[in-house]
Amino acid sequence: MFGGTNLAALATGRVARIVAGAVALGFVATACTQAPASQTASDRNGATVVRVIDGDTIVADLSGAETTIRLLNIDTPETKHPDKPVQCLGVEAADYTKSLLAPGDRIELAYDVQRLDPYGRTLAGVYKDGSLVNADIAAAGLGVAVLFQPNERFYPEVLAAEQRAQESSEGLYSAAIDCTIPARAVAAIAGMEAVEDTVPANAEAVGSALAVVTAAIVAGKAKSAALRGLDTAGNVVDAAIWSARKATYAPQLAASLDRATAIEKKLAAKKTALARAKKEADAKAKAVAKAAAEAKAKAKAEATRKANAAAAAERRAAAQREAAASRRAAERRRQSIPKQTYRAPAPKPKPKVSSNPYPGYTGPRCYAPGGQTWKPC
Repeated sequence: MFGGTNLAALATGRVARIVAGAVALGFVATACTQAPASQTASDRNGATVVRVIDGDTIVADLSGAETTIRLLNIDTPETKHPDKPVQCLGVEAADYTKSLLAPGDRIELAYDVQRLDPYGRTLAGVYKDGSLVNADIAAAGLGVAVLFQPNERFYPEVLAAEQRAQESSEGLYSAAIDCTIPARAVAAIAGMEAVEDTVPANAEAVGSALAVVTAAIVAGKAKSAALRGLDTAGNVVDAAIWSARKATYAPQLAASLDRATAIEKKLAAKKTALARAKKEADAKAKAVAKAAAEAKAKAKAEATRKANAAAAAERRAAAQREAAASRRAAERRRQSIPKQTYRAPAPKPKPKVSSNPYPGYTGPRCYAPGGQTWKPC
């Protein structure tokens, strides 16, 4: 409960608790054979329970006056702190104290060096039916042993009770209660251990697995950091529980983180390899597609060339056919014209050749040799 001491005293209490833990076993051992000083009844004052405020604070009727009693050497989770939320098992601790100390119950108060805390509350060990309620609360796992120097009278018995709760995983030491430090540590470990140590074959599955393991690592690191932060967080109860369980859970957290990180590296390497293979396959496919496109274009060009050549040849053939047809048509036209019989032209009458080459000449004739021709002589 808040206000049991100042912050400096709390820090001192945490350190002293670790030191006192080593000697507490001696008090536990002697408790089996003789009653410790805190259980002697000679210095106790009788009182009557009025009400329970929280796990480690009650109001009692002491000599006719209602007095607030802060139980010594025990600290329970907060339920009434003005600046803090209700802490894990704080309500349960208050309910447990109420189950031990009902209004009207007769109790005995035993004191230590200091009678009052800075808030004016009476500091005491509370006994009911001979049992130290301070230790009973610790034995139920609902509070931790603390030293508020110089008051250490009830610390050994409360610490021994807390150690029994720790050994049996009661209350604040139970991993089965979600809000406890052990449960938080177990959840952090389980979250990282749940990551499957397998590397899928395809990129999509690898990406999904990598996202899962990365998220688990981020969550595991955050939870581990939160647990480590309890060493200096100023929460006495949580710091005490973590201090008691750190040797167990810290190595497990580290091992789980290492495992998950190794899996993450394998998945990341696989993702890189698949990406590289895909890039190479894409490049190869692109080259094949380019070659195919070029071949297709070449084939198309060749087909076009052949088609053009064939068309030209066809045009030439058509022209030749057309010319031949024209010739045949002309020939047919020619042959269709009726043939005319040739008639030789009528011979022109030959002019009569006068035997006298010199017409009108009647004079003497001089004949050439042979007597065929002549001329006037």
